[in-house]
Amino acid sequence: MTPERRPKILIVDDSRTIVALINSILKEDYDTVTASNGLEAIEVYSRAKPDLVLMDVEMPVMDGFEACKKIKEQSKNTFTPIIFITSKVDLQSMKTGLKAGAEDYLTKPFEPEELLARVQAVLRTKKLYNQLMEAYAIIDFERDSIARIQKSLICQELPKASGFNFFADYQPSAKASGDYYDFIQVDEDHLGVLVADVSGHGTPAAVIMAMMRVLIRSFLAKVNSPKEVLETLNTILCENQESGHFITAFYGVIHLPSRMMKFASAGHNPPLLIAYETGKIEHLNTEKGFPLMIHCTNDIEEREILLPLNSKLICYTDGLTEARGRGSDMYGLDRLGKKSLEFGQSQNADELGLALKQNLQNFLGECEFTDDFTLVIVEVEP
Repeated sequence: MTPERRPKILIVDDSRTIVALINSILKEDYDTVTASNGLEAIEVYSRAKPDLVLMDVEMPVMDGFEACKKIKEQSKNTFTPIIFITSKVDLQSMKTGLKAGAEDYLTKPFEPEELLARVQAVLRTKKLYNQLMEAYAIIDFERDSIARIQKSLICQELPKASGFNFFADYQPSAKASGDYYDFIQVDEDHLGVLVADVSGHGTPAAVIMAMMRVLIRSFLAKVNSPKEVLETLNTILCENQESGHFITAFYGVIHLPSRMMKFASAGHNPPLLIAYETGKIEHLNTEKGFPLMIHCTNDIEEREILLPLNSKLICYTDGLTEARGRGSDMYGLDRLGKKSLEFGQSQNADELGLALKQNLQNFLGECEFTDDFTLVIVEVEP
């Protein structure tokens, strides 16, 4: 069995007597290296990679406070605790030392037992920190895996239909997302367009999103009634999930030859239908239908509308319209409608999607997205 590695401690003091004293206290349980000033301490630290630094404050060439700052800068990705051992006992010196990044402050003269106790306590903290970082690394790896799986579940190829163009994009706020969009070929003449948003973020929302996709693709892909699809989803999810999450969803099924679209909403933000010949922006609202997974009985309304020639259907999740820029204002549904009308006059679905994303980024400035967002555009050619 391989013996456990002895911790290594760097002792920094311009007094050889103090260095020898500390070394004699520690040598039974620890390996030691030494330096006589702050500048030398930085060089020895870089070479020896100690687990702990015991450092005086008042030293020639470079004092302990400055050396502490530079060592902490070098060890940004690791935790190297520093204990100041000094005769400076005033409160201001202690504050300066802790502000420089030290973990503890021991005054001279000190008892050997007290030094050992401080060293052991700080090394326990370092051990716990390392264990925590290892756990975070495992979690991060698993989140990366979930994000890759989720990305593979998102519709990989936009549909091709004569007289129609499509755009779709989503951006997760974390590695995994609760947003979901899909294009479902119900049959030769019918195409389903789905946009959904699971409450919350991260892994739990991503798992529920994946369940929703499996249910639709496996059992409901050939159903051309949006009402029936959403109500069936709600029933199955309510019976099998008690996570506290809910899902808002919009589902439209387009009869491609006639351009008639049946649609239903489960508490989702109303898509915008923009007719460029007239400049009309219509909000596709429904009277009935609250989010999925809240109650097993959820009577959802189904409506039907004609998608005019030279029009675009703008579907989105609230992460887009509720994005906040430098001020307190949200991007907002009105802005989305106006920009879609303005940019879409001369741009196809793909160009409009990219223009809207850039406009949103300009609105945010240096601010970042705090929510997942999805944007789906269905264009009916002139």
